[in-house]
Amino acid sequence: MTIRLKRKSSRYLLSLWTLLLLTLMGGTTACTEVDCPLDNVVEMGIGLYEAETQQALTLADTLTVRPAGKDTILLNRAQNITVCYLPLRQGFERDTLLLRFSNAAGQAATDTLFVGHTNAPHFESIDCPASVFHKITSVAHPQHPLSQMPLTIDSVAIANPTVNYDNIQHLKIYLRSTAR
Repeated sequence: MTIRLKRKSSRYLLSLWTLLLLTLMGGTTACTEVDCPLDNVVEMGIGLYEAETQQALTLADTLTVRPAGKDTILLNRAQNITVCYLPLRQGFERDTLLLRFSNAAGQAATDTLFVGHTNAPHFESIDCPASVFHKITSVAHPQHPLSQMPLTIDSVAIANPTVNYDNIQHLKIYLRSTAR
């Protein structure tokens, strides 16, 4: 026994199978699991500490940070902070940051922080934007006299050299003061 389908019903059946096949193919290729990080900003965390006590310091004075040789301001007149986050340059192996301290009495002074680092490109997926991770290799800082401004960098320690997506302290800056 042979069953003959009418022309209309065979076209309908073929269309239905084609639609089903395309849906299955599209469903398997269009759904990919991409876990791009939501917070993909790479910044160096800097904690402020008292040099005398080694305890965390809430900065009562004003701090402005900018890169040397540029008009860019990375941190503008911050007060009452214990930590700040700053970017490192991707195409260079050394950043020079100018930390300007000022107080209510009108005194101001600038300390320079030299941060040496290596750069490594980081890719999560072809669908995610690329980032550059850093590894801090060295830190140096000349200091201003306390007579100019009664707050200066006493020392700097590398707490965690790997700068990536983690919001942690990478540097600890110990501040010396005549008022404390």
